[in-house]
Amino acid sequence: MNTYRKNAVMAGVLYILGTVIGFLSFVVGGEVISSIVQAKLLSGPDLLSILAADPSRLVGGSFLILLMGISLTAMTVFLYPIFRKDSKELAAGMLLFRGALEGAYYFAMTLGFVALFTLGKEYVATGADSAALQSMIKAVYQFMDILGPAGTILFLIGTTCLDISFYRTRLIPRWLSVWGLIGVVPYMAYALLHFFRLDNGIGLYLQMVLMPQEMVMGVWLIVKGFNPSAIAALFTKTE
Repeated sequence: MNTYRKNAVMAGVLYILGTVIGFLSFVVGGEVISSIVQAKLLSGPDLLSILAADPSRLVGGSFLILLMGISLTAMTVFLYPIFRKDSKELAAGMLLFRGALEGAYYFAMTLGFVALFTLGKEYVATGADSAALQSMIKAVYQFMDILGPAGTILFLIGTTCLDISFYRTRLIPRWLSVWGLIGVVPYMAYALLHFFRLDNGIGLYLQMVLMPQEMVMGVWLIVKGFNPSAIAALFTKTE
């Protein structure tokens, strides 16, 4: 019987690869990208001075964000064929929110940072007295700040569908699925607080329950794969 070992390994590799690339994008992209991710916005003069000093860092960081989006979106393709044997609705929810919509969010983030790069170069070329360019840079930057929690909400809806599917199918230990579902709650609280401008600086701590769970799950999928008896039960259910 097909144990979908390749699907499990590919999903785990893409999980970890996407996460690692995401962390690298903060390092390469510098303070501008880090400030958006950490919800610690730079003041107007600080933002302009950073863009003027080295706008090219945004290009490297933006490219890595695009790669992260491709990796995490592709992960859902390898899980969908298995999940749909249990629940087509949950599988479609995961594919929509953690696949298509989350991928669109990362693409929008990439375009936004590239726009900041372009405006930063123009700001340097025209001089610091360009009030119109300063306003455009600030507007794009603030839009990126709102886009962050909106994308996080999409990600968390998809993650909920994914973890419920894992819990129902027992493809991985249920404690891993429960850990993920518990982690969604504080992470969603962070996203909503950030979206409505109520974040008081505890956002990173609210994310810390779910973030390690995804890495552990990725490693489990690579090393252990899917539970063979759970795969057999899915085939029996389908038949």
